[in-house]
This record gives sequence, structure tokens and C-alpha cells, in this order.
Amino acid sequence: MPYLIDTDWVIDYLADAADALQLLERLAEDGIAISIITYMEIYQGVDRSPNPAEAEAILQSFLEAVPILPFSLSVARRCAHLREELRSRRRRVNQRALDLIIAATALEHSLTLVTRNVEDYEDIPGVELYSAS
Repeated sequence: MPYLIDTDWVIDYLADAADALQLLERLAEDGIAISIITYMEIYQGVDRSPNPAEAEAILQSFLEAVPILPFSLSVARRCAHLREELRSRRRRVNQRALDLIIAATALEHSLTLVTRNVEDYEDIPGVELYSAS
């Protein structure tokens, strides 16, 4: 599975945005996954939804075909290394803790990160980004 899908694309996919539907269906042929952080962020949207039961059903349907990658010890170590490297270069770290976990997940699993928010990740060493927008 060569692609890790960032939260922004999953939100759009679950909202039936045409570009997200098309992209994720195409990338799914090669394999896609999400991080546990994306799951958490999406689930917050379920709680915020005017119809949480319907939103959860839509999310569960999506997850039947998309694995969730955990925040494992190896991802935690990778993230710690990224944080220290960025801090040593005087880059933002604390304000983007969740993005760094997502980036570390992509790196640890050798996945290309699919995001609309390229600027959030472009200074993270080693992260391969796929941006369709």
C-alpha cells in the first residue's frame, strides 16, 4: 500500500467531493491507508455531526477497505527523531505534533503522503508528498 491519506482528503471523500472520490478510488488500486491520527480527527467530525449515527456509518463503510496504521513504538521513535531534527533547524515542532506523527507513520511504512496541505509537510526530511491539488 504505497499511499497514506491525510485527513483533508478523507474529509472530502466522506463528503462525496468529486475530486476526492476520483483520486482515492484511483490510488486505492495501489493501496491506501490512514494513520490513527487521521482516524481521531475524522472521528471528531462524527461527534460534531448533526447526525452522528449516520456519520459513523459512513466512516465505518470507508474503513472496511482502508486500514488504520497505529501509533507504534517504531512510529514514535521516528517521530522523536523528526522532532529533534526540525527543532535543531529552528522549525516549528509543538504546534504541529499531529502532522509530525502522520509524517512519521508515512516514513515508517514507506508510504507516499497524500495531502492538500503540502506546506505542512514540505520541510520534513524524507517525506514523499503526493499533491493532486
